[in-house]
Amino acid sequence: MSRSRKPAIADSGYAAFVQLHCRSYRAYARARLGDGALAGLVVEQVLRCAELSWTQALNDDPAAFTWRVLRDSVTLASRQACDLRLDRLHRALPDRAADAALLHERLGMAPRAAAELMGLNEPQLHVQLMAARRLLAGGTGSPHGGTEGAED
Repeated sequence: MSRSRKPAIADSGYAAFVQLHCRSYRAYARARLGDGALAGLVVEQVLRCAELSWTQALNDDPAAFTWRVLRDSVTLASRQACDLRLDRLHRALPDRAADAALLHERLGMAPRAAAELMGLNEPQLHVQLMAARRLLAGGTGSPHGGTEGAED
């Protein structure tokens, strides 16, 4: 008996998506977690989740869908690591603003590339970057800027 298979187009679309985004996902996770091995495991799990939910992701926006899963998974792993020196930006800013700042300012990603990775358009990314700068400048100028607990 033959197993039921997804169409080849879905398989190749997912494979292309992974090839396009995997390196950036790992860099983001490593920057937040400070541990390349843990970052690799988290990204592997996120991509497996995306693969299993690929039809749902295609009905939404695959980049936005997978980015939400990645951000949430890295946040969970970061909390379990319990190293307060790590992930300061995400403790100080709303998630999207922190992600935008990390990708653009810390990892040096061009705004267009960062926006595409997050499932945003470029103007939306610029709004998040401006929010991050404003919030950080309004506090002490450090990533702790007095904005802990802010939401998206």
